[in-house]
Amino acid sequence: MTIYEMAIQEGIERGRKKGIEEGIEKGIEKGIEKGIEKGIEKGRKEGIEKNKLDIILKGYKKGISINDLADITGLSVVKVKEIIESDLK
Repeated sequence: MTIYEMAIQEGIERGRKKGIEEGIEKGIEKGIEKGIEKGIEKGRKEGIEKNKLDIILKGYKKGISINDLADITGLSVVKVKEIIESDLK
C-alpha cells in the first residue's frame, strides 16, 4: 500500500469515527429532548386528572350532584361514583 493510499485510508477511518461520534451525540440530544417532551405531557395529564379528582370530591362535599360533577369533569357517572366511594372508605 502506498503512502497516498494509507493517507486516504486513515482519512476514511477518521471521518467514519467522527461521523459515529457526531451521530451518537445528536442521538443523545434528540433522546433527551423527546424524554423531556414526554415527561411534560405526562405531568400535564396527571395534573388534569388530579384536578378532576379534586373538583369531584370538593363538589360532592358542597352538594353538587354526581350527574353535574360527571358533566363538569367529562367523566362518566360510574367513574365519579367510584371516585367518591373510594374517598369515603
